[in-house]
Amino acid sequence: MTKKMKAALKYVRENMDEDDMTILKAEMNKCYKMHLVPNEDVMNCSNVIDLLEEYGQENDLPEGWWMSECEMDDILLML
Repeated sequence: MTKKMKAALKYVRENMDEDDMTILKAEMNKCYKMHLVPNEDVMNCSNVIDLLEEYGQENDLPEGWWMSECEMDDILLML
């Protein structure tokens, strides 16, 4: 994982509302219990995506920069 991605994940952790993070983690647990891979197809990941894009804007990165760095299921696991 690149330094840029590590910094972006830290940014997401620090800026996501605590309640939203709790809901996200609960949705991830539900996915695992149902034997599903937690990603944007089965979960609402809009808060995470918005924060990744916000980080990208603040650091002069192109839109969607994070998609070439990591898959959403990996990102969710690292939060």
